[in-house]
Amino acid sequence: MTGLHLPARGTEVPVVVRTPTALDLFMFSASAWLLHRIHYDLPFTIESNGHPGLLIHGPLQGVYLSQAVERWLGSTVRLRSLSYRHTSPAYLGDSLECGGTVTACDTSTGTFEADLWVRKVDGTVTTSGTAEFELSNFSDR
Repeated sequence: MTGLHLPARGTEVPVVVRTPTALDLFMFSASAWLLHRIHYDLPFTIESNGHPGLLIHGPLQGVYLSQAVERWLGSTVRLRSLSYRHTSPAYLGDSLECGGTVTACDTSTGTFEADLWVRKVDGTVTTSGTAEFELSNFSDR
């Protein structure tokens, strides 16, 4: 069985566009026990917190970071570590572009690192991070 080759340093992670719905926000809140009302209660969010709409969870955007790589390389890639930071809010109705760049690869272990980001279509980065991935069927040939 032929294995996958590591992506080269500098390779761009193909951009994936995500536009979460109100149901997505509610379900993520429920499944992750992130019960702050700013993610599912619009009147509360506007009146009590002054936001213009429901906020897209930071941790959901973290999921989008790793999913961009997983969609690119499929089930042969495994997330080893992920760290991220939120820099700007994203709201229900925003389309989010998720992508990044491979920054390092280790041909002896079949691992690679990537700088990843989530940004609004206007270019505003909402979340940035770094991750390490491992290819399960790695081949350096």
